[in-house]
Amino acid sequence: MSQTTNRVRWTIQDVAALPDNEWIRYEIIDGELFVTRSPHHKHQHVIGCIFSVLNTWSIDEWH
Repeated sequence: MSQTTNRVRWTIQDVAALPDNEWIRYEIIDGELFVTRSPHHKHQHVIGCIFSVLNTWSIDEWH
């Protein structure tokens, strides 16, 4: 006996039709819709600090 799944495959047009909200991020991966919060400003700050340290290290290693 075979089972069929009626899985919805999301497209970019489907996402474009959703209401705009700067705090929600939509991603389509293999036709599946993923909804997540946008990164918080603290997260963005930490990422910037990590980048700064790694960038400085990288520049120092090449000189």
